[in-house]
Amino acid sequence: MNKITFLFLLVLVFACKKYNEVKTLENEIVGTWGLEKFVGYPFNQPILPPGNGSIIVIGEGGLFERKQHDTLVFRGRYSVRRKKDCHERDNDIIFSTTESSSYSYVKISDGKLSLSTPNCYADGGTAYYRRL
Repeated sequence: MNKITFLFLLVLVFACKKYNEVKTLENEIVGTWGLEKFVGYPFNQPILPPGNGSIIVIGEGGLFERKQHDTLVFRGRYSVRRKKDCHERDNDIIFSTTESSSYSYVKISDGKLSLSTPNCYADGGTAYYRRL
């Protein structure tokens, strides 16, 4: 009986840790972000200056906006959840919006937000954003 209780507690602790990683990332991504660069197909974009106009706004409670300069291009909802990629990666948390059925793997590193296409896409890439 003690082994079963121990295994149950171990699974519970692991599940809580995974849940907390998603919730922590959800809180960290809230804000206004400006595109810094895109790396991938068909080209690697040079670093763009701050205020270049490609902006996403990730709000609390799942609100999402995409703007080009001061013009609202899309307003909808977003979600953050776990999803295994078709090939191994260091992160399995995805970001998706009601704008399309596609999704990106999301990560914050060194204060930059990155949105990457799944590894199984042949012509993918990563968009890097800086907090505005």
